[in-house]
Amino acid sequence: MGKGNKQQGHDGRFAGSNRVNVEDVPRLPTFPAAWTLADPRGRPYFVFWTSPHDGTLTRVLRMESVQRGSAVQLTIPDVGVFQMPIVRRPLPRRGGFSILYRCPGCGQPKRHLYLRSLVIGRLVDYQGPLCQACAGLRWASQGRYLGVLHRTFGLPSPRHPRAVSDPRLILDEFPDLVGDRPTGPGSD
Repeated sequence: MGKGNKQQGHDGRFAGSNRVNVEDVPRLPTFPAAWTLADPRGRPYFVFWTSPHDGTLTRVLRMESVQRGSAVQLTIPDVGVFQMPIVRRPLPRRGGFSILYRCPGCGQPKRHLYLRSLVIGRLVDYQGPLCQACAGLRWASQGRYLGVLHRTFGLPSPRHPRAVSDPRLILDEFPDLVGDRPTGPGSD
């Protein structure tokens, strides 16, 4: 494990052609599922990711409750439709519970699923959401410690989504989200 090791870069962090850092991949946390399952209207939620550089939409999906709240269905444009079973774990106080996804790859409850996975050195979408281990992703800090300043003041991450129950709520921010929208006096 010295300077000649090709698995580590000049800074001591692991490197290589088949390495993708988990921090660079969009992840799906459980809060959109919790909102979807708790919505008394039963509406699907629009979950979306934006670019940290220019604020444009980079990825979108539709999430809705299925199987009487025991799963959520994800519709990802140009990728497919996936059902993610939900695991509810009791919390230690006041009868609450946490919501976790059951990873389709390993079957373990997970707080996050990643929308892309590493297959033969390339990031692909077609496998659907998987946990970090099943997706073949590694943490950027593997190899050396990243200090508090680096973690706090690093670049914004492209992996954190936002969610709304109605895409019309964000039309001011993303006017191209809906095609032929009526404009002018007398339009709704």
